[in-house]
Amino acid sequence: MASCSSAGVDEDQLGEGDVVQKPSKIPKTSIWDTTDEESIQSQLIMSVLYNGGCLGLSYYDTESGQLCIMLDVAETKDYEILKRVIMQVEPSVILTSSKQDENMQQILKDCSSPEGDTGSIFAFSISVEVLPSVEFKYETAHRRIMSYSWPGVQGAGTGEGRAEGIEKEREVRISSIIPMDSSNMVRSTGALLKYLDKKRIGIELEDIGTHVPILSVKRFTLDDLLLMDETAFSSLRIFYRENHPSVYKGSSGSKEGLSLFGIANHTRSSLGHKLLKLWFLRPLKDIGTLSKRLDAIEYLSLIKNNETVASLTDCLKNIKNIPRILVRMSQSHLSITDWQSLYKTTFNAINICELCSTLPQNIYIFKKIKGVLSDGLYQIASLITKVVDFEESVAQNRFVVKYGVNSDLDEKKHTFDGLTDLMTKVAATELAGLDPEVKECQVIYVPQIGFLLRFEKVSWMKQEPDFHIKDMTFAFLSEGHVHYRTKATIELDDLLGDTQWDIHDAETAMMHRLQSVLMEHSGALISVIECTTELDCLVSMSKLAKEHNFVKPELTEDNVIYIKNGRHPLQELCVNTFVPNDTVSDSAHGTMKILTGANASGKSVYLTQVGLIVYLAHIGSFVPAEAAKIGIMDGIFTRVQTRESVSIAQSTFLIDINQVSTAVQCGTHRSLILLDEFGKGTATVDGLALLAAVLRHWLKKEEECPHILVSTHFHSLLDQKLLPDSELIEYLTMDTINDKGELVFLYQLVPGKSDTSHACHIAATVGLPPEIIERAQKVSQQIRCNEPVTQINDANTEAKTKVCIDIVNRFMELDLEKDDVVGFLQDYVLPTAKDII
Repeated sequence: MASCSSAGVDEDQLGEGDVVQKPSKIPKTSIWDTTDEESIQSQLIMSVLYNGGCLGLSYYDTESGQLCIMLDVAETKDYEILKRVIMQVEPSVILTSSKQDENMQQILKDCSSPEGDTGSIFAFSISVEVLPSVEFKYETAHRRIMSYSWPGVQGAGTGEGRAEGIEKEREVRISSIIPMDSSNMVRSTGALLKYLDKKRIGIELEDIGTHVPILSVKRFTLDDLLLMDETAFSSLRIFYRENHPSVYKGSSGSKEGLSLFGIANHTRSSLGHKLLKLWFLRPLKDIGTLSKRLDAIEYLSLIKNNETVASLTDCLKNIKNIPRILVRMSQSHLSITDWQSLYKTTFNAINICELCSTLPQNIYIFKKIKGVLSDGLYQIASLITKVVDFEESVAQNRFVVKYGVNSDLDEKKHTFDGLTDLMTKVAATELAGLDPEVKECQVIYVPQIGFLLRFEKVSWMKQEPDFHIKDMTFAFLSEGHVHYRTKATIELDDLLGDTQWDIHDAETAMMHRLQSVLMEHSGALISVIECTTELDCLVSMSKLAKEHNFVKPELTEDNVIYIKNGRHPLQELCVNTFVPNDTVSDSAHGTMKILTGANASGKSVYLTQVGLIVYLAHIGSFVPAEAAKIGIMDGIFTRVQTRESVSIAQSTFLIDINQVSTAVQCGTHRSLILLDEFGKGTATVDGLALLAAVLRHWLKKEEECPHILVSTHFHSLLDQKLLPDSELIEYLTMDTINDKGELVFLYQLVPGKSDTSHACHIAATVGLPPEIIERAQKVSQQIRCNEPVTQINDANTEAKTKVCIDIVNRFMELDLEKDDVVGFLQDYVLPTAKDII
């Protein structure tokens, strides 16, 4: 079923888990048919928007009053995700923008076909409504969401909501329910809310201005997709764009920096690059698909298969973006470079298919590629080879047909090839009959005019009447040369005509016929390109495994995370020696790990290391470890990195709280949650209390508790026993040793607890003055021992203290009814206070 998170108030509405039951089959009646109240109450109204390569959507259940939102997900032009969402949710109404592209409009048109219609791609009927694009504007949608009535949020559209403080509180609360960084989802949700209010669904008898009730909000994802938001991708540094150091490059100069995708991307084709990124953006829960990828990577990673992989790589680098070329072909805009790319791609695709046909067919990708090798592919290659003369095409920068394809065309080409010698002979003959002052002449061909005799103007040609020569017809004067028609040039016109243009026209016609034939077989070409693109990604991931010593993880349906000697795939590239660590999280060893230890001892690296290993397993990749057994998770949630920005107008702590709120609402017993020093952005007591409350909330779930890794410097969490004794908790620390007063980090995870963060040692390491460190140690010791903090005493301080005591004593001796208090303050206290300051 669809994984979701809940933002409602009533716990009975939220349920024990985060699973939305798949709706029952939708009645095939209009939701506006008021004669059937039950059918109105069981409708699902979905709003979808595709923009910038991402799909965002939300849907409303009229029966339960529940709004489900799906965070923006990477989508392709075939709209695979959209189709799967529609199949899973089975909406009765789909809303979309009038500015969506033709492909999406066609898919939605297919959706609206009657049930049973052979043109429909779904087994149920759907009503599609196209709304004005203005309804999907982000600013409009944002305002609509902020002014709507949400569960647990007060002040919508009332006087109390006008107060600045309450409005700010509303905005913060709503932002925790609807993630505003998923822009397409926000835009689709805004349009959906407007539609619901306009149609007054469920509030037909209520006062005008009343909002359609939303009783709960849940996050929705596809059955086979791992739930991860943008924060998780950023915290784990799966992608990282690095700007070019030159200011002249601007945004176009950005490139992938040190990131997981950056070290994994060894693809040789542009299509492979796009597909691999899509795999990284869509981690899966489908153990069957992931296992197939792992088996293929395992075969490609074997040393004995290096030669095979090298051959495949050589072919893959010649695979071009064929879909784009086919689009240009359909528009007759192909360049010579496109024809060359098509030629290279076809032949290399055939080589890949033939090679894969000899490889083990128990590897899914080899079997898949062998299955798409067809006669159509060979026919495309044969036609291009026989028809296109690439050498001449490059030389003339146009489409040129080979000799032997068409006899009439060959004859014209032979005539045209001998035309130069013939024109030279005619020119020599004509020269003998010209004025002796003419030393040389040429016979040239001018398109649309024909053959002309051309020579330089002689001295006696002053005015136009002087240009007339017997038995020759003057044509024109150009750049000091005169041009004439003669009997010989007229004979050439009659004999040869526009030979060159006839050749061009004939070759253009043959090019169009060739394009038509190729388009008929384009399906075979696209199929093989899709398979070779997938192979490119697998080869790339096998190179990642070989270069960085990754191993094949064991995927299981058991709820377990077992990692032996796991490593951080990015951190180990930045240090000389990396210390690996184990991870065991299951019901027997506890699913909540609480890490304490010195600053800079490796706690954050360990947390993200576990997250990356689990993530890699869910895209079908090998992992950086000695061995790994990973249970299929349904989501990864993080509070590791605070993504601050002035544009979102939220404090550091508010951003952190929103991230933890997402984890609390969405996390299930099959989720991985990483919390790195949560609570540090606010007062120590408040942060400690919130951390303890959140952990206790998960511990109450017992066997439903998620896999949780927490690093903290709140040692009171352990000392004051703010957490109950539970078998779910395992306390861990990063080992250190004190070598003659010098703290040495071992970066080794060991069982136990730490009572100090060694912050002063870190301060000394970075060069903070010794007197500051000494004072900090003293204050820290006094606070730890619950003693009053003594101030620093020196001669100046003692003198000021005596003056202050003297002022207090004199004031105490005053008779407030008889003595001049104002005079005392002006004449004594104020001058003395200035001296103290």
